[in-house]
Amino acid sequence: MNKELIAAEIKYSHLATRPDYVLPANSCDCHHHIFDRRFPYTPDDKRDLPNATVSDYRAFKRYLGFTRHVLVQPSSYGTDNRCLIAALKEFGSAARGEAVVTDAVSDEELNSLAAAGVNGIRFNFGAGNVTTPEMILPLAKRVAERGWHIQLHASADTLLALAPVLKQMPGNLVIDHYFRLPQPAPMTHPAWKLAWELLESGRCWVKLSALYHQSQCDDVSDMAQMITRFLHDGTERVVWGSDWPHPNLISANKRMPDDALILGNISQWANNDRVRQKLFVDNPAELYGFNVSSSL
Repeated sequence: MNKELIAAEIKYSHLATRPDYVLPANSCDCHHHIFDRRFPYTPDDKRDLPNATVSDYRAFKRYLGFTRHVLVQPSSYGTDNRCLIAALKEFGSAARGEAVVTDAVSDEELNSLAAAGVNGIRFNFGAGNVTTPEMILPLAKRVAERGWHIQLHASADTLLALAPVLKQMPGNLVIDHYFRLPQPAPMTHPAWKLAWELLESGRCWVKLSALYHQSQCDDVSDMAQMITRFLHDGTERVVWGSDWPHPNLISANKRMPDDALILGNISQWANNDRVRQKLFVDNPAELYGFNVSSSL
């Protein structure tokens, strides 16, 4: 495989680094998005992001070397999950989905989402929020009965404010982007203590995704100490995600990250095969319900 030629063809990633790691079989990217302008964005969308299609993502995942993946409904579509469902149909059994719904969602819609491969719903208290904190517990109860999880994206400060709600949640909880703990001293933020209270409950998972959100270095080396702690003290509750196509960077017209370099750093910080197997394979398989046949 001509990696240099292929790297030039990968969209939304500044691949200056050749992958120098070997991922375990059935490794999973637990956080990426698909944008397809055949499906209209919500009227209040301000980012107007370009296409980042199924075929674009397939090239990206082949280059980085993983097979399974989780599609996350982006804020551009609000609660219109048609693009997500269409992409899941194209990807087949190697993919799962996390949809966005409100507390008005019907059981019939949830059934339809489940049939498409969705097994989680997302609350995004960042860009384009269409859900509210008051919806968390009622929806958490409904989806927990289905064996689904709640995924939550919010700043460390917002997560701290939501702590009483998060500690009451039934079922599994997934926190995006390492609790968005801010640099330069993430482990001194009060949400660091909250993170471990939730992880130690046995029902919470942390996504080590989009390290560039808080990093102040191109190689994200300033994240090493925090990510290493999550990897080695929370081995049973960590998953990884690329955040491709990095929509916040696109909307701000910023340089794309070197995804091969970041993934290589995370693999190195994992430090041993047992932790890598948990991070990339076993934990995603448990959380998202993958099985031995879902590695297409």
